[in-house]
Amino acid sequence: MGWLPIHKQNHTYSASRGDLRKQLRQAARGDIEAFKSVSEEYLDFVTEFLIVTGYHEEERIRSYTRQVFQNLWQSIAYFRRVSDFERGLYIFLKQIPVNVAPFQDPLIQKLVLLNSLQRFLVVARDLEQWSSKNLLLATRISKQELNSPLFEAWKILVSFRKTDIDFATNTYMERVVENMEGPFAHADQQKLCKKVKQNPIVSTFKADCLSLRCELIEMRQNARWNPPIKASFFDELVEDIALIKPLKPEFSERIKNQLSFQCVPHCGKLYSQLRSIS
Repeated sequence: MGWLPIHKQNHTYSASRGDLRKQLRQAARGDIEAFKSVSEEYLDFVTEFLIVTGYHEEERIRSYTRQVFQNLWQSIAYFRRVSDFERGLYIFLKQIPVNVAPFQDPLIQKLVLLNSLQRFLVVARDLEQWSSKNLLLATRISKQELNSPLFEAWKILVSFRKTDIDFATNTYMERVVENMEGPFAHADQQKLCKKVKQNPIVSTFKADCLSLRCELIEMRQNARWNPPIKASFFDELVEDIALIKPLKPEFSERIKNQLSFQCVPHCGKLYSQLRSIS
């Protein structure tokens, strides 16, 4: 069985990262239209994340989405690079509590079992096709720390429960998940395919992953808003943020963020807003 690509437009290339960086700098100077342009590239990400976090009511999804972008606008002066904005997106999204409700779709029931990092990684890599580099910059974890939560996430999603597998089997299962980002080099791809065929556990795991990816594709399409709803949302958002004054980072925070994005504004306001939505 071959690998299953997800054919879609990568948000970071529908507008190039260079263009996004320019718009981000304009937004940091108070340009609301520039902020809107940046936000449009991440709207699908936010609504998809909310779906995999267990939300299905349109009004709650819209409210959470509005609060996330309002907080990104309030923090806009903290973001100098596209990866800083994506870091802020991760910080605000992971604060949203999981919504466990009766009669949820079986796939959603599995997705809400993931922790916030795992859900972010699944949405970013498997739904929005972020590269490993972008994932590492947004989450500020190492390459070694990235592979493990993704692998564990996919074992949960395909209901893999075997605990007595040998080291080689575990290694090739990890490679199957890693290869889902994009096919390895030809020689490595051939080697992996050979090992998968030789190992029934790995072969079944791979088939289950491919089947699950088909379900994720359908869920992703249902999570995205149509153009009229998007236009209506951004009309409301522009009106909202026109009344919000962005925070100004201290000089020391600016220096730290130039070296490695560490400083974000206090999130107490967001916490209270999220509780009011819940």
